[in-house]
Amino acid sequence: MRPATPVRRALAALRSSLLAASLALLAACAVPVAGGLDDTEANRVFVALDRASIDATKEADPLTEGRWRVAVGRDDLPRALSIMREEDLPRRDLPSVVDAIGKGSLVPSEAAEHAQLVAGIAGELERSLEGIDGVLTARVHLNVPAPNPLRDTAPLRGSASVLVEHTGPTPPISADAIQRLVAGGVAGLIPGDVAVVMVPRASLPGFEAGDGLAHVGPIAVTRASMRELQAALVGLVALVAILAGATLVLYSRLARARSELSEPLAAPGPHLPGSP
Repeated sequence: MRPATPVRRALAALRSSLLAASLALLAACAVPVAGGLDDTEANRVFVALDRASIDATKEADPLTEGRWRVAVGRDDLPRALSIMREEDLPRRDLPSVVDAIGKGSLVPSEAAEHAQLVAGIAGELERSLEGIDGVLTARVHLNVPAPNPLRDTAPLRGSASVLVEHTGPTPPISADAIQRLVAGGVAGLIPGDVAVVMVPRASLPGFEAGDGLAHVGPIAVTRASMRELQAALVGLVALVAILAGATLVLYSRLARARSELSEPLAAPGPHLPGSP
């Protein structure tokens, strides 16, 4: 039997501790519930889960560049999926008019090009409105007749409708300003032909408009959950430091034991005359 048995026992104990810590971390790790989302849809899922008192994190999706994913704790996974199913999240991409026209072979190409142009203008107007602080979502629907060079009569007047969802009881932009913005982006459209509907979103419990999202590194969480996440990260760092210290101590003891084993045995003393 080699005299390094205590060292082996210490190594086995450290290996067991590392395995237990790894299992604990795997049990508490986050599980993605939605991925490949744009920023707006990721925020919508994040807020819905936070309203249900589920700690969620929003982080960059490593599988899709420029996209986001939302993750929850393993224990909250069933309830998170249930909440997302009830609120129909993430929202499905419904076919647009451009998609419908592009699939028909009997539709003239001029109509498809006009529909694509109108859809592109509406998308640019939506992005402009959603860039305003306090606007959550914006939808712009344009009814712009296609020009017909064969007609001698004046072109038909177009119209537009805008739906804006905002935070707080007061809209961050007036209806007149929205009418001027939309009319200025569409040729031949006047502000009076733009209908504007603004809907305030009720403040969510635990996620007030003033709270917003806090960032812990690349992870976005609510400010109410930020301290819990920071405490968990501090605990994880402390655990890693303890394990690293234990590994260093064990390594030093192992090196000392090997040094003692490698030392040659002491030479016997000189034989004295008359000694047995």
